[in-house]
Amino acid sequence: MKKIIGTLIVTALLFSCKSGKNISEKNNNMPVSAVEQTIIYKTTRDFSQLVPVTMNEERTKIVSYPAPTDLIYNGKPALPVQLSNGYWLDNRGIGTNVVFTSYTYEEYAALSEVPSMEVLLSKIVEKYPLAEMYFCGRRDSYKNIDELNNLINNGFPNCQKAQIKVMQITL
Repeated sequence: MKKIIGTLIVTALLFSCKSGKNISEKNNNMPVSAVEQTIIYKTTRDFSQLVPVTMNEERTKIVSYPAPTDLIYNGKPALPVQLSNGYWLDNRGIGTNVVFTSYTYEEYAALSEVPSMEVLLSKIVEKYPLAEMYFCGRRDSYKNIDELNNLINNGFPNCQKAQIKVMQITL
């Protein structure tokens, strides 16, 4: 029985590990991201310097947030990349429930630990920041920024448009 369990654990570990070589060889002219998905988005205003976190569907609690060390790649902030027509290429792994805090990447990366949930909630500057979001396949499918700008200019062929929530105003 111990042999079977040991074999299962070793097999699971072998299949769950991913070679760092594939990640480090991605996209010659784009920052490397551990995120496999190509996410292109547009926001209601420029949040590109602000740290994103993810909230639940109701936007009442934070369900995902980065560690301060997660925001730096090769000694630089892992900021989104500006694309054409006001779009951004995600480098953090945001999703449809993204919100932005008032922390800049530099401020947050300099913290010695993650702020408390209460502090993070108090730092949210926009609960409904997305205007559009597209999922455009594997990140390593694109060689450079020009290919992504062409994708935008051609109306996002072969991309999936995300269903996003917008702020509802009731009277």
